[in-house]
Amino acid sequence: MASEELSPSQAQALFDILTHHEAYAEIEGLKKSHNVANFGAPISSDTSSTLSSPLIQILLNGFVFILPGLRDVSVDFWSRNLRDIITALDHSNLSESYDKGAVGIRRTLSSATAASIEYAARGCLGGYARRPVDRNHNYDTSKPEDVAAAWDDFLQEAIYGDLLNELFKKTAETDKLSDHKPLVQAAHKYGVAMLEPQSIAAAAILNALF
Repeated sequence: MASEELSPSQAQALFDILTHHEAYAEIEGLKKSHNVANFGAPISSDTSSTLSSPLIQILLNGFVFILPGLRDVSVDFWSRNLRDIITALDHSNLSESYDKGAVGIRRTLSSATAASIEYAARGCLGGYARRPVDRNHNYDTSKPEDVAAAWDDFLQEAIYGDLLNELFKKTAETDKLSDHKPLVQAAHKYGVAMLEPQSIAAAAILNALF
């Protein structure tokens, strides 16, 4: 009988698939009023039902609502204002799929938001495997493979090394990206490329609402 135990690569692939589907399902579900009502704290005080968005809950309570300036905000503020924003999105008549041959605003926003949640959830729940980093590597920002590798190395150094302290120190000395080491410059390029779709989506939704 074949072993039912997953290999490390199979387990990682399954984890990626599950977080992907859960993130998209939770964002898609927020357009339904009963899911908003069952969201849990701080939007809803009802804890008797199963939470409709457990992944988002983990991220918000673990990283957002504990930040200075946010941790002291009253529950009433969150429940009133966040619920109003979600309701406004639901009532703003945003295109669900396609609008004049292009992907609709709602679809663009939900995809960008779900992708951000998906990546954050993988890091939060799955951790980040440690590996050696070549500190002498010369990153070429004109090569996509170098830019992607720089981002991975950046995370390794930020989590397990002293890169964040170095970054704060250098930022206090100069406001020029070109003065930072090649690893930071290449990782910055990767970050900009990944965040640009989310920025476009956010601008589009603000225009639709206001």
